[in-house]
Amino acid sequence: MNTVDTGELLPEPRPVSGGPPPSLAEVVTVRAGLMVEHELVLSPGATAADLTSAMILVPPTAALVSHHGDVDLSLVFREVPRPAPEEPPNLADSSPR
Repeated sequence: MNTVDTGELLPEPRPVSGGPPPSLAEVVTVRAGLMVEHELVLSPGATAADLTSAMILVPPTAALVSHHGDVDLSLVFREVPRPAPEEPPNLADSSPR
């Protein structure tokens, strides 16, 4: 192994290329208490395959509540709120009197 510094600059490592291209459709999920929203963002050039792959991440019962866009199109879906979980009874306070 040669450890002598020759003054030559070595190229920076780069990520391995050849992987799948990034999708032009993505889903961002936001949870706020019991409310869950899924925002589907479509960029120009997105294909039906991109849309289908992203929509799989949105639950089928989520309803479209908002849409907006200029260059990218955003569709916001909201899940039906689930009831809050009930607190289990405190067995320590249930002693017979």
